[in-house]
Amino acid sequence: MNNILITIVVLFAACVFLPNGVQAQDAAEATVLTPDSLKFRPHPAEKDGQIATLYGNPGETGHFVIRVKYAAGWAGRPHTHGVTELLMVRSGTCYVALGDDLSREAATELPAGSFAAVPAGTPMRGFASDEPCVVDVQGQGPFTSHYLDEHE
Repeated sequence: MNNILITIVVLFAACVFLPNGVQAQDAAEATVLTPDSLKFRPHPAEKDGQIATLYGNPGETGHFVIRVKYAAGWAGRPHTHGVTELLMVRSGTCYVALGDDLSREAATELPAGSFAAVPAGTPMRGFASDEPCVVDVQGQGPFTSHYLDEHE
């Protein structure tokens, strides 16, 4: 029951927070953004993260692109997504743990320029090194997250 509630809360937060002040675009429109035009907001589920929507709306059907900034030393919450997540590390070094062992020791180092495709339903957890990291996330909405640490 708690897992369902967490999933609903995260989906609701994505729908409420992401469209506000977002550069969401219709697929028929050209989208050109510069770094100084991005509007970052607190991440709705990760306390040391900020998020900006670059394209589309993750809470709705269709393609989306978001940029996420994580603070140095960030340790994400274990979770899965309802759709395949495409990750591109833009700056810094991130780590991603997949599958049964979601510890930092089991995570793969992803320096800037790295790419990962994580299939829907795959347990995962992200980490940042001792420097901030920035990740672009793409996928087909609606983008949902199911947190596995229901006690937090």
